[in-house]
Amino acid sequence: MKTKFAPLLYCIIFMAGLITTVSQKAGADTIDTLEFGLNAGFRVDQIDWNIAGNLAGQDIDVLSDMDFKDLNIWQVGARGKLAVGSNHVDYRTYIRGALDFGWLTDGAGRDSDFHGNNRTNEVSRSFSDIKGNNVFDGSIGLGFEKDYWQGRCTLGWLGGYSYSEQDLHLTNGRQLLPTGATIPNLDSTYTSKWHGPFVGLDLELRPWRHFSLLGSAEYHWVDYEAKADWNLREGLAHPVSFKHEANNGDGVVLALRGRYQFNSGWDLDLIFDYRDFSVKDGTDRTTLADGTSTSGRLNEANWTSYTTSVGLTHRF
Repeated sequence: MKTKFAPLLYCIIFMAGLITTVSQKAGADTIDTLEFGLNAGFRVDQIDWNIAGNLAGQDIDVLSDMDFKDLNIWQVGARGKLAVGSNHVDYRTYIRGALDFGWLTDGAGRDSDFHGNNRTNEVSRSFSDIKGNNVFDGSIGLGFEKDYWQGRCTLGWLGGYSYSEQDLHLTNGRQLLPTGATIPNLDSTYTSKWHGPFVGLDLELRPWRHFSLLGSAEYHWVDYEAKADWNLREGLAHPVSFKHEANNGDGVVLALRGRYQFNSGWDLDLIFDYRDFSVKDGTDRTTLADGTSTSGRLNEANWTSYTTSVGLTHRF
């Protein structure tokens, strides 16, 4: 738990102090925006990774290929924004943050092993259900925004830090190759973490009095960490059978929000979010039951996510 929240907590403390300092130096005397919102919705994720036979990416270029598909997630979240204006400059300093937590209800896993390059000579293929456990996402950003088009358009530039985690539980195994059979007592786990800094743009259009359209685009630099417990592999250590690490990834986050003001200070939101992260050339470190370990190359890991949600926002 400490590892999960520590980077975000440090960023929140740092950026809260920074926005206070910047505002004081700019002679800030007004809070232009202070809002807090809650949202709930449905999300679908896809995660895949594959490894090679050794660190050089040889001795079978794709030795094992894992694919988690159609991960169905019910999600709730909270979002907030504070913007501070000044009489001395024509821009505002703002900070925004978001936290989301989801329950994974359904999904499918496929695990294939190969004895030939280019995914040839497939010697094993198994399937599993992905049920239970959860996902978590958090981000914090600090930037500057300015109004255009007689106040009907606001454009912001910001930088920040984000963290995402997916905890997957593999059950109900079925073996297709080399022979068809059920896999009793499958109870494996895979936990993946994506985190790092980002830069982005925020845009708000207010074409009508009670309606506004908000969009954001972020580019992320991503570090990746994952650990697994393959519970039926007696030759591997437990509860950590292997770890994945990579620090040269990137990704994008796109969001679109339609907002309708139905009451003074209250808005109804319809929100669409998209994420696409990937890493390459990492390390796959396997720990054996006797305590020794071997290392190979994590060729790549990929994560895409689509979320649709509705929410209420209160403007103070």
